[in-house]
Amino acid sequence: MHVFIVNPVAGKGKSSALVSSIKERFRHFPEPYRIEITKYPGHATDIAKELSTDGTPMRVYSVGGDGTLNEIVNGISGDHIELGIIPCGSGNDAVRSIYPITDPLVLLKILPVASSSLLDMGRINGRYFINIASIGFDAEVVTLSRKFKRIPLVSGSMAYILGVLAAVIGLKKHKVRIIIDDAPERTNELLLCAFANGRYYGGGMKPAPQADMTDGILDVCEAENPGRLRLLKFFPAFMKGGHTDLKEVSMHRCKKIEIIATRNLPINIDGEITKDTRVTVEIVPGSLRVLIP
Repeated sequence: MHVFIVNPVAGKGKSSALVSSIKERFRHFPEPYRIEITKYPGHATDIAKELSTDGTPMRVYSVGGDGTLNEIVNGISGDHIELGIIPCGSGNDAVRSIYPITDPLVLLKILPVASSSLLDMGRINGRYFINIASIGFDAEVVTLSRKFKRIPLVSGSMAYILGVLAAVIGLKKHKVRIIIDDAPERTNELLLCAFANGRYYGGGMKPAPQADMTDGILDVCEAENPGRLRLLKFFPAFMKGGHTDLKEVSMHRCKKIEIIATRNLPINIDGEITKDTRVTVEIVPGSLRVLIP
């Protein structure tokens, strides 16, 4: 069984336009399929949970953006489920670390007959993520860039750049305590901290260029707050993955990290934003079976 979970609003309607292509692809396909259209935020998680309890071997496809994919990975469970990703969002960052091909029509042709491999997932405050979670400045940027994405003709990467500029104007400092694995607790004044399973986010930025979804390790980019003027120099390097040697940046590889703050931290989980005063992030090795072209 092949089940396509389609978010009709992803990519300004791009995923809805793919429905006819799905039907054509399976017109003469020997295995059954069905299409599930999401109707409200969180619906993809509900659908994925229902499919997981069925017990029937199936391939479940995320047809939408990174937010849709995140909802699905928080719903599926069991060895009988294989996940395929057909990216139709504005950013599509998660798929860049997994597939050499990102064209949804090409993937629609290949994935139904592809084999699968086990990938790691991250977990932050009990919620799973396949790509990158983060706190601080870049989570503020995600919130602001969403507003710019609603503007016609503004691409995902352009919206992110505009979000960065807006976040610089309202720059916030986050005083935190940090515990990495079994190391002693320490303090820092953060600009941001990114917890990477994948390599790309924010329309192609690389906070952890060496991240690998199969190594059972979380790659962490910890950046101190450099101030507004220095930030204008820091961020172009960060966008290209050339920030790892900057004095404000510390790179870590770990299994678990805890960060505690005195006030709410903005938290970005694969593009979805929440807030909390404490985050616990850990790697969950080999926990997701994904179709690989």
